[in-house]
Amino acid sequence: MKKKNTTSGATENLDYRLPRTVIPNRYEIRLAPDLTTFHFSGQESIAVDVLEEVSEIKLNAKNLKIKKAWVSNDSGTTLLATVKLNRKTEMACLSFAGKLGKGAWKLHLTFTGVLNDKLRGLYRVKWMDAQGKERWFASSQFESTDARQAFPCFDEPDLKAVFSVKLEVDNRLVALSNGQTISETPVGSDKKLVEFTDSMKMSTYLVAFIIGDFVSSRPVFVDGIETRIWTLPGQEHLTEFALEQACRATAFLMKETGMRYPGKHINHVAIRNFASGAMENSGLITYRETALLCDPKTATHKEKKRVAEVVWHELAHNIHFGNTVTMRWWDGLCLNESFATFMENWGVSLEYPEWHIWEEFAVSRAAAMKLDSLHSTHPVEAPVKRPEDAEELFDLISYEKGCSLLYQLQQFIGPDNFRQGVARYIKKFAFGNTETHDLWDVIEEVCQGNGCDVPVRRVMDAWNYTAGHPVVTVAPAGNGFIELTQKPFKFLPDDLTSQTWPIPLTLKLKKADGQVEVRKFLFEGAVHREFVGDCRYVVVNAGGSGFYRVLYAAELLRKLTGNVADNLSVVERYNLVNDSWSCVRAGLMTSPEYLRMVSLFDQETDNNVWSLLASSLKTLHSLLPEAGQNTLSQVVRGLVKPVSDRLGQEPKSGETLADKQVRGLVFGIMGTLCDDQATHDRADELFARYLTDKSTLDSELVAAVVSVVAHAGDQNDYERFFALFKAAATPQEEQRYLSALSKFQSPDLLKRTLEQALNGAVRSQDAPYLVAEVMNNASASEHAWQFVKDNWQQMVKSYPDNGVTRMCGAVTVLDKPEHLADVKKFFAKRKVKGGAMAISQALEQQQINVLLRAREAAKLALHLAPTCKPA
Repeated sequence: MKKKNTTSGATENLDYRLPRTVIPNRYEIRLAPDLTTFHFSGQESIAVDVLEEVSEIKLNAKNLKIKKAWVSNDSGTTLLATVKLNRKTEMACLSFAGKLGKGAWKLHLTFTGVLNDKLRGLYRVKWMDAQGKERWFASSQFESTDARQAFPCFDEPDLKAVFSVKLEVDNRLVALSNGQTISETPVGSDKKLVEFTDSMKMSTYLVAFIIGDFVSSRPVFVDGIETRIWTLPGQEHLTEFALEQACRATAFLMKETGMRYPGKHINHVAIRNFASGAMENSGLITYRETALLCDPKTATHKEKKRVAEVVWHELAHNIHFGNTVTMRWWDGLCLNESFATFMENWGVSLEYPEWHIWEEFAVSRAAAMKLDSLHSTHPVEAPVKRPEDAEELFDLISYEKGCSLLYQLQQFIGPDNFRQGVARYIKKFAFGNTETHDLWDVIEEVCQGNGCDVPVRRVMDAWNYTAGHPVVTVAPAGNGFIELTQKPFKFLPDDLTSQTWPIPLTLKLKKADGQVEVRKFLFEGAVHREFVGDCRYVVVNAGGSGFYRVLYAAELLRKLTGNVADNLSVVERYNLVNDSWSCVRAGLMTSPEYLRMVSLFDQETDNNVWSLLASSLKTLHSLLPEAGQNTLSQVVRGLVKPVSDRLGQEPKSGETLADKQVRGLVFGIMGTLCDDQATHDRADELFARYLTDKSTLDSELVAAVVSVVAHAGDQNDYERFFALFKAAATPQEEQRYLSALSKFQSPDLLKRTLEQALNGAVRSQDAPYLVAEVMNNASASEHAWQFVKDNWQQMVKSYPDNGVTRMCGAVTVLDKPEHLADVKKFFAKRKVKGGAMAISQALEQQQINVLLRAREAAKLALHLAPTCKPA
């Protein structure tokens, strides 16, 4: 047996979990953050139950200095503790000279810490008031394991307790926490002590503190629950849309499950610098400004939908999924995030049927499937040992794949069975902790009681614990039969696994007499034969709710695509294009074959299908030399021109939202991918008109116009966009103009954009994403990568950890062998905190793109022009 390296072995075998000998019941916390020195001091008393005699207590602490610690009990015993901090395990070990007997004790601590700049724990945020004066506020972000940066605590989700909070702050500032304000007591001449009502029993990651110059919207009461939106001064007029969504979601979620929210208020707060999209702190939800504030008159449908979905998502957590019923440990994150993602989509789809939410969700499902097609993917429910392991699970698999699996199940067993099962689960486990099988068992119990014989737990365990997903091949089998075969789908070859899934399969067929029949069955095993008779066409994954790909034999595909618009719904069309493009990336379909299929979509009416077509065609465009790019641009122009001519460039009376969205998309395609001069000129004209009067340009066209102007723009356009970014009236406008700075073609201007991402002109929440956008611009990909390498240490120090990880994901566009070798060499010597798995996935995607170029560039060039050579 090979001897392990002693040092690395010790690190690997460290125990990051707290012992269960001491259990917290109640925290009494007093914090005093100082927004001039950017330090804070604190004291706390934790009521604990000692379950067996101990001489030490372990709890979590990180970046804190524990000044003093002791325990006491009702018999008058007091024991002082010696404190030893372990930075690797992020634990404080409190050792006592005597023994703590079984029973109730109080643990007392005093401590100090720093308001950091990393957007986690308790951190500081700079903002400028209306007079241009620099101001600061403090905010918190504790999920998954950063409450320990604000106060020593038992920082694991199943160690729930009640929290009593007091915040000592400047008189002029607002202080918010999970509870409602009880009192404000003067402290000296310029401070006050703000005391809050007790929280419900909850996990430490849901605790929150905010101190700053915040102002509130009007309060609205939803069945007695007070709802407010909080912002920095000057943004109050942007709160109404979110307030409406919060009220609708609160009412819906309580009615849907038959269980009330356990508190009396829910505050929603827009945070100027925020690493994530939002955070479901109990009773005090925090958001990026783009996810909470908007002007409905100028925002696009996508921007408004973003606000609605995020508010509904966080309220799904607050009212039920995560806060009330919580996963036992971080490997069950899907019980929180998959469910909240499902409920946001389900609720909004019922509240706004005209938004066609599940058609929109096809895009999110496709993104999850792309990640899940890698060897470096992970199961929805994956092992978690260290705090960093938990951080890595906040991705498309836990959110979008998990949601997709819930939707796949719901559509298979029926919404009523699913709803009853979820409601019973919430009531059964309210204020407790669960594992995923608890949910599947309850849903299966409901199904059986209602005569629906589906082995829910077996099906869901198979999907949740197995990484990846299948591709179902559909082929004629003679005598009116088709044969379905399944195998794992991977972009890179893998013949070593015979994994199969119990697939809840929905099949639609149009019979020879014109009647349409839909069948549902569980497809288990590698092969299944199904009699369909003499039918006109067959659709597998009908309705598009399944988390699997479909590959049709040529004969069946010809029948199916004979009339794409009539034979396939919007989601089915989207899935057909997505599955086909994925097969190109996997080497199962050639790029010329894909182009021939794409030509069938010249009358497409859906924005998301067009968006997918555009992104795939852009990738193919990048594989070609200039002559080939010009030829492909002509092909694309021929594809979009019928739609562009039909819709025009001005809104028409009675047109649909889809018409407006497609107009903007094809305008952008013409102006960027096709590089059409007439479109450039028209974009300049429309943008000048927009700047004079915003009401003269439809909001769905604005983003496309801005992108086209930037794509063809010069230094004067750049200066104008930068000024508009700094003076933006809404968070959405700010992001639109910031993104535009990455779309110019001039290397010098893009170099300036990269510099803006490091010189403080762009907030740290946005800067790493801006760098990634520049890297995705073919005019600057290599330069942007060199910029990252040259400035790595400063970026790691300045950017939030999750932002660094997302930025690194952009290396996938560097699709030549020398690029791959360089990127691998770079990351072999550098650790990305909380991003090891994401880096592995980025390298695999980069390899896939390198192989795509090697395999398809020559074929595509030959297809477009026999004399054209690949780039």
